[in-house]
Amino acid sequence: MRKTLLAIALGASGCVYPHTQLTTTDLGRQAPFEIIQIDYSHRYIIDPRTESCFLMTIIGESGAMVHVPCAKLKKNVPEAVAFITWEPSDLEK
Repeated sequence: MRKTLLAIALGASGCVYPHTQLTTTDLGRQAPFEIIQIDYSHRYIIDPRTESCFLMTIIGESGAMVHVPCAKLKKNVPEAVAFITWEPSDLEK
């Protein structure tokens, strides 16, 4: 019943899924993600392609991922220094 009401509400308001185009890429020719394991349920994920850093937590069958500042990660986690090349280090400033 709820799905039907939602479909009617979205259709009446003009909200429809936009036309999309699927594009694929070959990740083999791009820089890989780097993962720094903290413990069995926490890890940092560093993506050099988008210059983004995340903290991922896995508890049981669920988990969460949150963005963290790459500059602070580079400053506070020595293992991350080699992978975060787009942020200047304290020595370069």
